[in-house]
Amino acid sequence: MISLRKMGTRNTFIIFGIILLTPIAIYAWQFGIGIWKTHDDWAKMGSALGGIYAPILSALTLYMIYRQLRLQAVIHLDQMDWQKLQTSRNHGVFLCEKIKDIISSHHGMRRFLDTLEETQPHKKISKEDYLTFVGKDETSMLLYQLITLMRKLRFCETGKEIRFHLHGLALASIGAELLNSFEIRLCRWHDMDHKDFNRDLCVFTDQSDLDTLQQLRQR
Repeated sequence: MISLRKMGTRNTFIIFGIILLTPIAIYAWQFGIGIWKTHDDWAKMGSALGGIYAPILSALTLYMIYRQLRLQAVIHLDQMDWQKLQTSRNHGVFLCEKIKDIISSHHGMRRFLDTLEETQPHKKISKEDYLTFVGKDETSMLLYQLITLMRKLRFCETGKEIRFHLHGLALASIGAELLNSFEIRLCRWHDMDHKDFNRDLCVFTDQSDLDTLQQLRQR
């Protein structure tokens, strides 16, 4: 059955017009129509058309009320989605600024570099060891949140725009080398264990890095 919603407003009005004009056309074809000379003829026509139009107009009114309620629900959901995306954007900006503050200090940068050293892709560590190293480093934990957030933003156009903004902000605040190094280790020790993992999930890592990691996993 064809949905009137999918047919568009113009086609919907055309259908409504046909529905409303059809009873008049049928009555005119069967009995004729004109300026009647007697009250009985007018009464008969009014009674016939009234009996037909009452349920039709009731059905169309209910349909319009339904459409209005659906529209309000869609607008409400769109507003909620927009608010969630703005919250994600603000959270991403906060993460970038927080990471920038941490690595700007000698201690914060040293701790992060030590984590990268301990979790190099060629080392023989387990996923649990990797999570332990990352869990002890605030910068790594924040970067994990940032990358996870940016991966989720790829599912809609507005989310992609926010992801693009956060991508540039992260590069300016943290640097491409550090971001790439962390995500390579995240892919190596965490993400590639999942069978559905693919290049589309990556934010700062390219296909050549993933190919290298795959070779390391096969050794």
